[in-house]
Amino acid sequence: MKIGLNVDENLKTLFDEISSLEYLDIEVDECKLDDIDIIIIDTRKEKLNEYLIKYKQKGILIIALVGEEDIYKMRELFLSGLIDDCIVRKDIFRVEESIAKFLSQGKKYDIFYLSDTFKKGVYKFSEVNYITYSSVTRRSTFFLRNSSSFEIKRNFSEVEERLETIKSFYKLDRGTIVNIEAVEILDLKEERIIFKNKQTLYVSKYISILAKFSASNIHSLGKTSSLFCFSSGIELCILIIFQSPSS
Repeated sequence: MKIGLNVDENLKTLFDEISSLEYLDIEVDECKLDDIDIIIIDTRKEKLNEYLIKYKQKGILIIALVGEEDIYKMRELFLSGLIDDCIVRKDIFRVEESIAKFLSQGKKYDIFYLSDTFKKGVYKFSEVNYITYSSVTRRSTFFLRNSSSFEIKRNFSEVEERLETIKSFYKLDRGTIVNIEAVEILDLKEERIIFKNKQTLYVSKYISILAKFSASNIHSLGKTSSLFCFSSGIELCILIIFQSPSS
């Protein structure tokens, strides 16, 4: 999921300091609006309504930042139907709460919300190639399409339980779950899986099991509308949160 920023330099700096989520500066970064899911915009922007209309036409969720005294402005924005949430600038730390609220609605996203002690990440199901568990570190690792990874201190059984109804994720062995939709090649000879981003996972004898599963199930993989959040153990609607325990 991509989050865009349309704010001044001071607010950009503040976002960098207080938030562990990644944001795109839509006026600087090379990104298309079609790729943006949520935009945070300062209502002090010139041609504000033009921006809001353009974003709404693209189906983008909009969080507007307003001044503490801008009660009438806030009401005007809500009545216009052009925004989805309003946050007072001095409470900018609440942006992550707003984003979590959107995700918990489960209407648009198939999302993992991953949270560890010092960082957070929001990833679509399609961005995860596979998940492994280390009994030594007792941490589950999500290997991503961009070739990076994200670790959380949670038992593998907890991750597996949240994914058991998602057809595209298949438990290969006691410590590996593979996203079938991310697989490009099942190399039976070399006993390896090659993902669409060319990432490779060696799986030994289990690849034949995966090959049989893929042949019988790949045609039935469908779209789901779910959100699984790995953070603090709090349940909110369908928002299931697992957070790595504080050390």
